[in-house]
Amino acid sequence: MMRDPLAVMQRLARECGPITEFRLGPARGVLVAAPDPIHEVLVTNAADFGRARAMVLGLWPALRNGLVVSEGELHQRQRGLIGPLFTPRRMTAYVDAIAEHVRTHLERWSASGQFDALDAMQRLTHDIMGELFAGEALADDEEALAAITRIFDWEIRLLSRPIVAPLFVPTRRNRAFVRDIAYIRGRVGELVEARRSGAASGTDILQALVEVRDADGAMAFDQLVDETINLWASGIETSSDAQFWTAYALSRHPEVAERARAETDRVLGGRLPTAADLPNLPYCLQVFKETMRLYSPAPAFLRQAVRDTTIGGYHVRRGTVVFVAPYVMHRSPEWFPNPLTFDPDRFAPDRRMPRHAYLPFGAGRHVCVGSALALLEGQIFTAVLLNSGTLSIRDGDAVRPHLQTNLRPRDRVHAAYALRDPAPVGGAPACA
Repeated sequence: MMRDPLAVMQRLARECGPITEFRLGPARGVLVAAPDPIHEVLVTNAADFGRARAMVLGLWPALRNGLVVSEGELHQRQRGLIGPLFTPRRMTAYVDAIAEHVRTHLERWSASGQFDALDAMQRLTHDIMGELFAGEALADDEEALAAITRIFDWEIRLLSRPIVAPLFVPTRRNRAFVRDIAYIRGRVGELVEARRSGAASGTDILQALVEVRDADGAMAFDQLVDETINLWASGIETSSDAQFWTAYALSRHPEVAERARAETDRVLGGRLPTAADLPNLPYCLQVFKETMRLYSPAPAFLRQAVRDTTIGGYHVRRGTVVFVAPYVMHRSPEWFPNPLTFDPDRFAPDRRMPRHAYLPFGAGRHVCVGSALALLEGQIFTAVLLNSGTLSIRDGDAVRPHLQTNLRPRDRVHAAYALRDPAPVGGAPACA
């Protein structure tokens, strides 16, 4: 399971069914990979399942008590405070900033020749999330990007290896990890304090986090730091993976790319999309949604039974680790005909999705709070990427998905980007 969890989960579901018990070292695990039992775990009987202890221990040093890790009353309060800040309507205020960043990075890619595709996506999403959260203060902070990248690399190592030296052991890697966490918490703490004191202000997400209140008042300083790191850092990691797989899928399916490009030519020509354009770019959104079906950045969620319970009629003992596997479900012919075919028309307005079968952002009380932002960013990225040029992946046949903390390519992937002459609005020929 540790070596190739995606292959193991698919084989278990294929050979043993969508609810399967298996050995997990000295303990037992349960794979859940069908709509109704997944809905039981995440929604109907969610009180019977908490976050897996191993995941919490791995993520807590960096994320502390933020939404990604917290449980119970704290999590409920924080979702009530933060959720309204990420509605689709509020996210449209960021369309222009996202589009500008995408165009700037596409121009850099074109000028650089060959580049590391995942690294390029991380730099793009770092700049986007930095501006959305705290303006130029984070968007231009190269050390913050380097530190957060190293932190996530360390957590991938921690969660994917059976034996790792605890943090209190002063290994070279541990000392670097602790320094990076201290830098990020210090940097974010400075930004939070400046907003709380009135020394700085803005119209970004950090300002909204500082100002939001409920019956118990505003968030405490440490909680603000935790939530800012959770939302900002997680947004960088998951969005960069999502953009990578979108670009990869488009490079592998030129007929899909051409259809989406024709849509952008009709609507945009050579200009950047605005919020008013997004309803007129439905196929670009369908492309991103189909990418999230096949290559969701979170292909599995770990839960742990907090009491004896059942899943789909099967008894599950307290302490059992539950692997909720949308990746397996999304690739099952039972729920998606020709599941390995990249077909954005699955998400056409006149098509109905099987109930509870599409879960790129989870479900229930732990559903991704930033899902509206992720969809918006994905639609804009797809539209600007195609309207501006063509991205090619070197050795695309060799690219393989691999589950680390998120879904990433197993090996380094190189790409190139060629700018195109902007098409006239409406796709009409230009005057001579």
